[in-house]
Amino acid sequence: MKRLSMFPLVISFLLIFFSCSTPPSDVKTKLAEWRKGVWVLPDGSYTIFTDTHYFVLSASGDTSSPNIYCGASQIQFHNKGMARKQVIRFRQFPGRKLDFFVEAILQSDTTEVPLKMDTTQFAPNTCNIKDGIIYDSISEIKENYILLTTCNGDHEKIYSNGVSVYLPAGGGEFYAFRIERF
Repeated sequence: MKRLSMFPLVISFLLIFFSCSTPPSDVKTKLAEWRKGVWVLPDGSYTIFTDTHYFVLSASGDTSSPNIYCGASQIQFHNKGMARKQVIRFRQFPGRKLDFFVEAILQSDTTEVPLKMDTTQFAPNTCNIKDGIIYDSISEIKENYILLTTCNGDHEKIYSNGVSVYLPAGGGEFYAFRIERF
């Protein structure tokens, strides 16, 4: 009778175990990693999250009644949530004039004025705005998702698998899918 050696099996297990990336353990890292990338909504809207910025491009309707939104924001992640400050916004609702906002963010040495987050603004189940910075607070943390409270009573559930669901206070679910990761 042949005896099977356990040595190759143990070595294989250890190689697989240590070669797998370890999931992030702190909430800030999870939130940043699960967010980072290019996201698309079924309506064709795009959102791009980097470590320090996010960008939105959305258009719907037709030329007689367009709904257009383009924005760029600075962003910082924290164990209590996400802080964001809009620096560029082009917005046109149907039947309204174009809303345009640009904040000067370059310093004299041509570096960007940093986003200065006030972590005392994060409180569970709230969205605070102070000095133009929006503080989306974490309401719930699970192994596979983080639930953020955003403005107007809305929520966003960000999953570890590249899916997020926007949950407006008035009801409904709007899914976004990460199509590229950085």
